[in-house]
Amino acid sequence: DGERIEQWGASTTYRALNALYYAIPSMDFLGFHDFAQRALDYYVARCAPDGLLSDGYTLAGLGWNLKMIWDHYLLTRDIEWLRKVSPQIEQSGWWIIRQKEKTKKLDPQGNKLPEYGLTPPGLTADWSAYNYYFCLAAYFYDGLRSASSALGEINYEDVGRLQEHVKDFHEEILRAYKWAQSRMPVNQLQNGTWVVPYPSQVPLPRNVASFFPAEDDNRPGLGCYDVELGAMNMVPLGMLDPNREDIRCMLDHLEDFWFLSEGWKDYPAAASQNDWFNLGGFSKVQPNLCRVAEIYAALDEIKPFVRSYFNFITPQINKQNLTFWEDFTPDSGAWGSTEGSGYFLLLTRIMLLMERGEELWLAPLVTDQWLNNGMEVAVQDAPTRFGTTSYRINSFTDRGYIEAEINPPTRSSPKEIVIRLRHPQGKRIRAVTVNGAQHTAFDAARDIIRLEPATEKFYVKAHYD
Repeated sequence: DGERIEQWGASTTYRALNALYYAIPSMDFLGFHDFAQRALDYYVARCAPDGLLSDGYTLAGLGWNLKMIWDHYLLTRDIEWLRKVSPQIEQSGWWIIRQKEKTKKLDPQGNKLPEYGLTPPGLTADWSAYNYYFCLAAYFYDGLRSASSALGEINYEDVGRLQEHVKDFHEEILRAYKWAQSRMPVNQLQNGTWVVPYPSQVPLPRNVASFFPAEDDNRPGLGCYDVELGAMNMVPLGMLDPNREDIRCMLDHLEDFWFLSEGWKDYPAAASQNDWFNLGGFSKVQPNLCRVAEIYAALDEIKPFVRSYFNFITPQINKQNLTFWEDFTPDSGAWGSTEGSGYFLLLTRIMLLMERGEELWLAPLVTDQWLNNGMEVAVQDAPTRFGTTSYRINSFTDRGYIEAEINPPTRSSPKEIVIRLRHPQGKRIRAVTVNGAQHTAFDAARDIIRLEPATEKFYVKAHYD
């Protein structure tokens, strides 16, 4: 009777796979909380008594769901709903813990085996090579961390033990990652330099494609496990700090090698390499699974983010109705992919609005070409962890300034509100006024203005050289 919603993955093919991470949170971040909650309730109702949600193809969905439940609560602060679904959170959290404890084995010398403390071998998506994938472990880690945080909100008596397991899981995954990384050959970039590798699993000492070249539906040369389901997923899932030096190595090699390699049907390597700027920046099998744009966002690298954002859209968009293909065209993917559409919406939200710790950032990654003279960027009643917020930016660069009107969230106060106002010609901010008064808390090199939280509307004007 409409109590729950079974989300679909594509108009022609997929039903309620809990591998569809992006549809629910994208709706939630756009304010459709009722849809998100009823879709989450569908999965809560299907959780097994031992906490497992599904296996095989969609095994990682267990971690995803715990994360989505936590994010939904942060947006809505619906404590009664959180209490209602807490039994599933508890059961699923302990299921993850039981799995990681299974692998705690020592070798004859008493040393930890490489896979010590990881979840047992598994798989996800179309590819059937079982292994200790860091991507899969990271989704379980993120789910366990979210479960611990959610249960802490309702004063769950065992939250301390959960937090200990979260810390232990994080340490063991990092140990295993370092072990695997130290045994892989370094990667060469196109400029002749060599960089640190980024393993996708234990214990193979190279990428998965080197050992199973035809594993993915006999599609030779594709690096699905090393790219779409590779180590880069560990960054947005909180396993790897984006500021680690080896993350830059990872990004450079992805851009230099994998993103210009042979693609599935639509993008031969020669075409990508010939037009590297327009055809680079995204993976060549299923771009919405490769979360590189999120890493650039975490690093606050605007131009790489913008390029990855726009380059990923064009190959996947269905020009008949502006939905997304699962992959690229009718020959290589399902029609009407809610996963592709959802990821586009999530990246758009990151471009326009994001939380960074206790700070609320407005227009953090907006292209400066949307701020040419006479243009306007506006966001209305956007849900955030602090409550809803709105802002409107108007460009008057012919007069030497860009102005913004901000309605801050009032449910709770962020530590700071940060707005980025980028001049389309790259000019630096010279002076700022807030509500008509001089304001000195700005960083001209980063195009940002920092504002103390308040409940009243802000009027911000940035003047440029």
